[in-house]
Amino acid sequence: MNKNTYSLHKEKKYQHHINFIHNELRNYRTIDIPNRTIIIKNQDLEDWIVEELSPEELDEIIVLLEQAKKRASSVKPIFQVIATSLLKIT
Repeated sequence: MNKNTYSLHKEKKYQHHINFIHNELRNYRTIDIPNRTIIIKNQDLEDWIVEELSPEELDEIIVLLEQAKKRASSVKPIFQVIATSLLKIT
């Protein structure tokens, strides 16, 4: 596989991950952060995730979201943890 093909594949994969997160967050208008009085809009959290997290970290998040969906679990707690960790980073 040449370098251009590899780069194109990574870009498509990254865009797919962003679209996946967007579609999952669309199910929730807001994400409440536990033990705090902070509420984040879904679009704000999506933008924050894209700005702050690396493609490798997005890979890990996608795996968590897919596993939760396989088990018919809610993904909202995962987004709450992500929001909490992003608050601690900034």
